[in-house]
Amino acid sequence: MSLYNKPNDTSFEYFLKKSYPEHARRILLAKSNANIVRFFYPLLSFFIPIIFFAIISLTIAFFKKAILTSVEGGKFAEVITETSIHNSIIIICTIGFIISLMFLLIGLLLGFSKAKDLLFHSEQLETSVRQVWLLEQNNKLSTKENAPKNYEFEN
Repeated sequence: MSLYNKPNDTSFEYFLKKSYPEHARRILLAKSNANIVRFFYPLLSFFIPIIFFAIISLTIAFFKKAILTSVEGGKFAEVITETSIHNSIIIICTIGFIISLMFLLIGLLLGFSKAKDLLFHSEQLETSVRQVWLLEQNNKLSTKENAPKNYEFEN
């Protein structure tokens, strides 16, 4: 369904667009928002932790030489070496990836539940308009049946 009248529209869609254009716009907007939510909630929930931990890892990698020179004469010189910094970068990236996978699952659940909620409200609105349409259709049929009939008698 779109906001423009098409030749293959059903009578309800035509009624909805003609009589309640704001409701038709809301229904279409809710359906498109549901598709957007289904896509972007999981995507963002996966990439935000990845980006966060990648920035931390890149910062450590960028300042690796500064870290090594600042610890060179101290008591942590034996613990903090170039391989330990490299291993810590790998561990941070691994933890970030695992957390991102968990957030992806959470994003999938939240995205689909939010999309279901949006679709429920649009279908609720569509149902209320459809009830009005059915009442009008019923009234049209009852007025046609109760209309006086002109019979012509053959002589």
